[in-house]
Amino acid sequence: MRRYARIITALILMTFCVPRAYAGTPAGDNGAPVSSDRRGGVVLVLSGGGTKGFAHVGVLKVLERERVPIVGIVGVSIGSVIGGLYACGYTADEIHGIIKETNVIGLLADSGTRIKPDAGVHRPAGENIRLYHMNFDRDMNLSGPLGMLPALSFVSFLTKYTGHLQTTEFGDLPIPFVCIATDLGTGEEVVMRNGNLASSIRASASIPGLLEPWPIDGRLLVDGGLVDNVPVEVARRIFPGYPVIAVNLAGESIEKPNERFKSMLDVMMQTIDIMTLDRIKRNEAMADLMLYPDVGMYSMLDPGGYEDIYSRGFQAADANAERIASISAGAPMPRASRKNSGRIRVVRDVKIQGLHASLTSDLEKQYRKWIGHPYDVEAVNAAMERISRLDEVATVDVDAYHTKDGAPADVDVIFSVEKRPAFEIGVDGYTSSLHSHRWLSIGMNARDLASYGDAANLTVRMGNSEGGADLKYFTPLSRLGQWGFALSGLREELSPMYMDNYSLERYSARAMYYLENMGDFRLGMGAAGEYVNAPGFERFSWGPYFYFNRDTLDNLLIPSKGYSFNSQIWWNDSDVFMSRTSLTAYIPWKSDLRFLLSFGLETGDGENPAYRALLGDKEELFSLARHPLAGDQSAWARVGLGKDFYHSWWGAVRGELFASYGAIMDDWNSRHDAWEAGVSLSMPGQILSGRIILVFNQDEEFVFGFSIGSPRWNASPLP
Repeated sequence: MRRYARIITALILMTFCVPRAYAGTPAGDNGAPVSSDRRGGVVLVLSGGGTKGFAHVGVLKVLERERVPIVGIVGVSIGSVIGGLYACGYTADEIHGIIKETNVIGLLADSGTRIKPDAGVHRPAGENIRLYHMNFDRDMNLSGPLGMLPALSFVSFLTKYTGHLQTTEFGDLPIPFVCIATDLGTGEEVVMRNGNLASSIRASASIPGLLEPWPIDGRLLVDGGLVDNVPVEVARRIFPGYPVIAVNLAGESIEKPNERFKSMLDVMMQTIDIMTLDRIKRNEAMADLMLYPDVGMYSMLDPGGYEDIYSRGFQAADANAERIASISAGAPMPRASRKNSGRIRVVRDVKIQGLHASLTSDLEKQYRKWIGHPYDVEAVNAAMERISRLDEVATVDVDAYHTKDGAPADVDVIFSVEKRPAFEIGVDGYTSSLHSHRWLSIGMNARDLASYGDAANLTVRMGNSEGGADLKYFTPLSRLGQWGFALSGLREELSPMYMDNYSLERYSARAMYYLENMGDFRLGMGAAGEYVNAPGFERFSWGPYFYFNRDTLDNLLIPSKGYSFNSQIWWNDSDVFMSRTSLTAYIPWKSDLRFLLSFGLETGDGENPAYRALLGDKEELFSLARHPLAGDQSAWARVGLGKDFYHSWWGAVRGELFASYGAIMDDWNSRHDAWEAGVSLSMPGQILSGRIILVFNQDEEFVFGFSIGSPRWNASPLP
C-alpha cells in the first residue's frame, strides 16, 4: 500500500511541476524531438525598425552564448532580413560580418545595375534617374511611381545569401521561419511561409513611400510593420506550446522627445506606431519576455553607428540573460530540424508570365532543361537575376508551385514579371560653372506600340550652347537580339582652344541590330548616315557603324567595384575613321576606399569642324571643359582614390583625390598635352546630383567649379 502511495505522490508532483503553459506535445513545424540534454527551445519575434534592426544580431549573440535553441523565427521588415539570414544557418557573428562588409544604405539607394551609361541611342530606356518623372498606364492614367527606390540590388543581396538552400518551404529551413507583410490593396496581414525566400523578405521590408511595393501572387505587398510590427500572436499560432521572446525596436513606450525625429521616415514610423499601438500592446502582453534595445537615438535609416546598435541589442539581451535561461529551462525540447526534410522536388514545367510571346518562348526554351531534374534554387535565382536585367522589366518574382495532377513532389517553376509602365515622362537637367554646356531635357518612354514588347523614346534637350532631339525605336527582344532605329538632330556651339568659336548643325539616322546577354554586354552592328552644316563644311556621309558595351559595375549611381567598357566606331564613305572608346574601373581597397582608373581614346578628323577629336568637352580634364583641345586624335587617363563619407537612401557624399593626363594628336603625333591634379566632393543622388571640384593644372592655375545634375553627353564626333 505504501508503494502505491509513493507512486501516486510522485505522479501528482510530476503533474504540478510541468509548466502549464507548455504542457503537451508541441505541434510545430520542426519534426521529431531531440535528446533531453539540451535546454528547451524558444520562438523569436523580431520587429521592424530600419537599420536599428542590427540590434537583433546582438540579441542572437546572447542566445547563442546561453545555448538557447530557437525553434522558430517570426520577422517583420528588418526583422525578416536578420531573422531570415539566421534561419538559413548563418551565426550571429557571420551576420555581423555580412553587415560590416555591406553598404546597407547603398543597397536601398541603388536603382539597380540596369541603369546603363550608354542609355542613349543604343538601347531602350530602362531604369532612368531623372529630376522628376511620372508613369502612366495604357489609358494615360497616372500609375506611379509607387516608391522612391526600387532597391533592386537589395533583392540580389538577399538572393546571394539565401539561394543556397534548396527549398521553397520556410518550415524546412535549418530554423523554421515566417515573415510578415501587408497587402497594400486590402490592408490585410500576409503571413508568408513558403515561396521565394529573397522575394518574401523584400516584400516584408518594403517601407511604404520609400521602397516600391513588391508583387507576389498578384498582390502588392509592403512592410508588415504597418499592421503587425510585433507579431507575437502569429508566433503563438504557428509554433504552439513554445515560449516567445520578442524584440521591439520602438521601445517600451512610443513617447519620444522631438530631437529623436531626424527624418520624414522617423515621423512616418512614429505615426504607424501610434496607429497600431493597441495591437502592439496586445501582442507584447502575449510574449513571455519582451526586449527593448535602447536604439531610439538612431534614425530609421541611419548611415552609421552599426557597432553601437549591435552592442545595445547585446546589452538588452544580456541584462535579461537569467530570465532567458529560466524561460528556456521550462520550455519543451526543440524538435529536430528536418534539414529540408529530405524531400527532392522535381521540376515538371517552367513558365514565364508577363512578357511578350516571342521572348517568353525563347526564355522558356532555355530553362526547360530543368524539367525532370531536381529543383535547384541557385539556378532559379540566377535566372531571376538575368530576367530582371531586361530593360522592360520592373520586377521579377519566382515560385515553385506543387502540381495538381503530378506526383506530390512535382513542382511548376513560374516566373511572374511586372513590366515597366506603358508611358514614362521625365524632366532632367544639368548645369556647370566649368563650361557653357547647360541644358534642360524632357523625355518620354513608350512601350508596346506597334507590337507587344517594342519600345520607343523621344528626348528633347534645350540649352544655351546646345540643343536637339533624339527619337529612337527598338523592336521586341527576340533570341537575345533586336533592331534599333534612331533619328537625331543637334545644334552645338564650340570654343576650342587655339581656334575660333564656331557652331554646327548635324542630323543623323542609324539602323542597328543588337545582340546582348541580358545586361553584361551589348554588341551592335549596322549603318549610320549624317548631314552636317558647319562653317566651311557641308556634306552628307554614311557608312558602317559598330558598337560594343560591357558593364560589370555593381551600381551605376554609386559604383564601388567593377568596370564599364564602351566603344563606338563609324567608318564613313569619305574614309574618315571616327571612334570613341573608354574604360572606367573601380577597384576596392581596404574596407571603405577604392581606386578609380579611367582611360579613353577618340579618333576623328581635325580638318572638319564636326568630326574633330576633342579633349575636355566631356570633362575628361575639368580645366579644359570650357576650351577643349581639338585634333585628329585625343587620349586621356585618370587615376583616383575615393572614399564615401556618408550614405543615405537618397544617395551619398563621395570624396576623391585624382590626377589626369591627356594629349591631342595629329596623325598620331602629339601636338598638345595637359595634366591636372585635384580633389572633388560629389553627391550622387536618386533625385539630384551635384559635385564640387578644385584642380591645379599644367599652367600652374587653380580651377574651381561645381555642377548640378547628371551630364548626358552627345556622341560627338560620332553621329
